[in-house]
Amino acid sequence: MAKPGRTQKQIAERYKGNLGYYRRLHPWRRTRFIISLITIFGGLVAIGLFQKHGRETFFNAGKISTSHAKFADDCAQCHDRDAVTGKFTEVLRDRFRNGVAVEAIDRKCETCHQKHSFHQANVVQNRSCSACHQEHRGLSNLRLVATSQCATCHNNFAMMTASAEKGMHLPRDAFHRHPHPPQQIVFELPRPPQGFTATFASFWEAHPEFQLTRVSARDPDVLRFNHQRHFASDIPPLNGQKLDCNYCHQLQPDGRFYQRISFAANCQACHSLQFDWRNPEMRIPHGNVDLVRTFLRSLPAQYADYARLKKGIPEREVPGFVAQQIKQLRDQFHSGDELERAVFFTKDPYKPQQAMGAAARGNFTGCAFCHEVKTAANAMPAITKPILVDRWMPQANFNHAKHQVDPVTQKPLDCNLCHQATQSRETSDVLMPAKANCTICHSPQGKIAAECITCHTYHAPIAAQTTVAGVSLREMLLGQR
Repeated sequence: MAKPGRTQKQIAERYKGNLGYYRRLHPWRRTRFIISLITIFGGLVAIGLFQKHGRETFFNAGKISTSHAKFADDCAQCHDRDAVTGKFTEVLRDRFRNGVAVEAIDRKCETCHQKHSFHQANVVQNRSCSACHQEHRGLSNLRLVATSQCATCHNNFAMMTASAEKGMHLPRDAFHRHPHPPQQIVFELPRPPQGFTATFASFWEAHPEFQLTRVSARDPDVLRFNHQRHFASDIPPLNGQKLDCNYCHQLQPDGRFYQRISFAANCQACHSLQFDWRNPEMRIPHGNVDLVRTFLRSLPAQYADYARLKKGIPEREVPGFVAQQIKQLRDQFHSGDELERAVFFTKDPYKPQQAMGAAARGNFTGCAFCHEVKTAANAMPAITKPILVDRWMPQANFNHAKHQVDPVTQKPLDCNLCHQATQSRETSDVLMPAKANCTICHSPQGKIAAECITCHTYHAPIAAQTTVAGVSLREMLLGQR
């Protein structure tokens, strides 16, 4: 049979003589108590001495960025000196009640960074400069803001819903914060009713499809152009090389974007506007309807100059040469008006010369072959000016020079990988990449950076700040009137 355990009374009896144990001053407890008092008192003394004789670098949390290195030892450039010298008690009390104040640091930032404004006009709660650009974290570039900072708002459904609601009550002009040079043609789609307020955590997962693709945008240009045709095998080589994308699309000196296409630089080598295939150097002028009509109505003089300057025909033979050329034209065109109509309105001038090879037949294309030509009663034809867009995606930053070579294989990238031009037959095709083209590389699988700051700019130049009903954008964002 199991032996019964001790009762509670028996257990209590054992410790009866130790009831005053915690009341007796044990040497170790006495030592700990004294050390605690010395530590607290010593800390208070140290604070008082620091206010009189201490160095600010004592509070330095770490190295600051290279852009601010010139005043690394001058804390007052960013921080309020009174916080550690004359108002320590007040500042400490305020921090416990209201948290860390950032307004003073933001004001210090603005003493140097005067060319920047805040975020979009529909932002619900504007963030401090130091919330995203965090100092004392080493020599890193403060411009490189982590995506996690953007996601604090853009992955917050409640905040984005409030932002969308606020944006619907603001005029469109309040969102024009990234102006472009006046000579630059920018393709801007209407701002969505909800703005750009979809919630997502990363680019490769839930970032919305690019607006161009999402709304199936069309190129407004009426210039007739067929990309696929220019890759055909019967196109004659230029300078001994097959025609490719880089012949027409040439980078600007800084490498970010491409130079604007022009007739003289990119088209004339093939479409040289030969007027008469028998006299290949007789060329109709380009770009001015008045000049074209003047040229056509002064053909005898044009042929005479051509005979003297290009053919080297003796002066006495010039009249005969001119008469022969005019006769040949009259055999083909019965009147000057018919010739003029053919020049302006012929859509396929190659039909009479189809038997010739591509390099041999006349390169003249009637104006209507490429341009939209409109008739006008008792007036000259009107040619619609081409719209050659320079920027298709104004909400994003892009650098073509960084996309010339595959980062893994180090081989030249094929333009068609992103732009799919070889299958395009219509000018209205917008040959910009879709999101799927970008995530091939800009994702964990592609191992290329996909931070928000890679493509987007948070700040806008201060000159872009607009006013709404007499209130500046800056005041509106900060809730000041």
